[in-house]
Amino acid sequence: MAARVNAKKKTVAKRKTVAKRKSAAKVKRPAKKKSSKPVELNMGGMKELLVETSPDGIVAVDRKGVVRYLNAAAQKLLHTKSAEMVGQKFGLPIDTNRPQEVSIAESDHQEIVAEIRTTEAKLGREKIYVVSLRDITERAKMEAQLRALSDVDPLTGLLNRRGFLDASQRQLNLAKRQKWGMSLFFLDLDGLKWINDEYGHLEGDQALIETGAILRKTVRGPDLIGRYAGDEFTILAFEGTDDLDAGDKITTRLRENLDVHNARKRAGRKISFSIGVSKFDSDNTASLENLIDDADYRMYEEKRQKRRTR
Repeated sequence: MAARVNAKKKTVAKRKTVAKRKSAAKVKRPAKKKSSKPVELNMGGMKELLVETSPDGIVAVDRKGVVRYLNAAAQKLLHTKSAEMVGQKFGLPIDTNRPQEVSIAESDHQEIVAEIRTTEAKLGREKIYVVSLRDITERAKMEAQLRALSDVDPLTGLLNRRGFLDASQRQLNLAKRQKWGMSLFFLDLDGLKWINDEYGHLEGDQALIETGAILRKTVRGPDLIGRYAGDEFTILAFEGTDDLDAGDKITTRLRENLDVHNARKRAGRKISFSIGVSKFDSDNTASLENLIDDADYRMYEEKRQKRRTR
């Protein structure tokens, strides 16, 4: 009896197992997905490719300043070939603290402005400098144009006060080194208020423009001219070792050119200006501010003299 019961249980269990297998066979199993893991790149070759195709010039320089490597962009920027440059002194400044701008002359007399950034690196056990060169010529041109516009008086096209002072200080420093003399002129357009009241401000502006034109016609190429204030103008003129009385000659030409200009204006308002001149030589310790103050004082002396003789 017990044997029959056991046999029956085994038969039932077997049927259940078969049924489960059939049921599992009916379930559609999802297909296995292919792995999307990217293939690992050879970074050694990739690094070389990135350096060689970089739009920025890259130069490796050792601690002695000798070039060990330069990429294609650096060769183009420096107008050289790798074989000519490797083993030679770099020649450009290396400063790991801050970027620098340098000018690189081209064979056609044009100039390239490059920004240099330097970092330290290790090549095995050896310490080297990695110098990146970026061509910023166009950016430098735009910045120079913006600076020029900020230093120019829009009405007369002359240097404005700031532009004149900056340029004059550089010229003064040069004159001290070269032991040149200089003359500083301070001019005031007489009666600008009367012109504005009598003829209108547009005519007053025209008088300022004409004064600027007379000054341009009078001075030489290296001399500086500025519209210092509303009706005030300044000139800084060199007196070279072979032309010690250049300042006196300019004063004479100013008055002559003024007379010619007024003679052409048969009717209407005339232009008149008062002039003061201060002198500088290599033994003179006067600052630019002192020269301007002195010329300004002399200009007002002439203006007062005109009023007394009317």
